[in-house]
Amino acid sequence: MKALLVKILRCLMLILVIVLTGLGCYIYEKTLAALWIPVGVGIVVAVVTLPLSKKWVWLTTVEGMGMNMLCHVVCVGLIGYSLFLMGNYQMAAPASTQEVTVTVLEKLIKEQEKKRKVGRHRYVSAGVRKEYFLKVAFENGAIETLHVSTATYNKARKGKPKVLTLQKGGFGLPVITKGL
Repeated sequence: MKALLVKILRCLMLILVIVLTGLGCYIYEKTLAALWIPVGVGIVVAVVTLPLSKKWVWLTTVEGMGMNMLCHVVCVGLIGYSLFLMGNYQMAAPASTQEVTVTVLEKLIKEQEKKRKVGRHRYVSAGVRKEYFLKVAFENGAIETLHVSTATYNKARKGKPKVLTLQKGGFGLPVITKGL
């Protein structure tokens, strides 16, 4: 019974780390901050809690410190990164809402070929998936590439202004709440 519980906990931990990392990446696209800030927070959380790395034996089944420390730094770092970004986004102050006019510098499309499996070892093309981006310049001179919806991409014009609604996040990082 105990072995089954440990296997279930390992799977849940893997799912938790994957889901939180995905959510963190999604929210980072809506946050106007350098990547090093949330990554730095995740690393600091992992390093500060490093003395707890001995507790990861249940997950790694290795008594040595190296594997447990690596597991701790990766898992706790990714969880810290994600929770920092989610906290910043969820605790955004509605009173700090401001509309910012940006200038569309460039419209970008990234195409990725989709594949589907038709046999044991055979894949064929299943079309193309497109992702839409706008490269915009803020009034303060900062240039950002923003992931946008198809409708926003089609409405935007190169060289024309676009209005984005920003809020100050819970930890001080600005968050785009409307306009993407």
